[in-house]
Amino acid sequence: LPAPQLESLRLRANQIIDSIITLQRTIEAGGHPSAMPAWPDILSKYSMLLSQTHNFSTALLQPFPVTATSATSARKIPINVYETISLHPKTAMTDAQLDGEVAPLLRNQQTMDVLRMENETVRRLAEHMATRGSLGVLGTVQPPPQPGGFGGGNRKPEYEDVLKECSEIRDEHDRRVDRAV
Repeated sequence: LPAPQLESLRLRANQIIDSIITLQRTIEAGGHPSAMPAWPDILSKYSMLLSQTHNFSTALLQPFPVTATSATSARKIPINVYETISLHPKTAMTDAQLDGEVAPLLRNQQTMDVLRMENETVRRLAEHMATRGSLGVLGTVQPPPQPGGFGGGNRKPEYEDVLKECSEIRDEHDRRVDRAV
């Protein structure tokens, strides 16, 4: 187990986290909405974060190599040290924890919390749209009745209708921003 290399990576990861927090605090200007931090200060902290992230990535890709001898030849092939490490939790985990927290990370899938938050966000946004967004297209939520509609009733919205409404919302937002600036 390459303990010194892992410790070095842990320290670098902590430095990156600290740099992110420092950059966030700088951008927030200490919680004062009227204060704007100096651009060189933001740029220097961002450059530092970028440098640390690049060094961390390089350390992961090019660690101290372990050499292995190929079965077909006598030449040595460098192997990434981290590719040979197996992960094991320090404490026992229940099956629910393993399925809900660890397995999605290993498979690069979203956790249930992320999916739930995403669904809630889509639902909240759809409530404010005339077409009801993708929920209206799928038929899970009915669009509000059209004012002054005669006879034919409501037609089910199509994806083009939702895209058109999103474009209108974006255009209205841009006009408000232009007017405010």
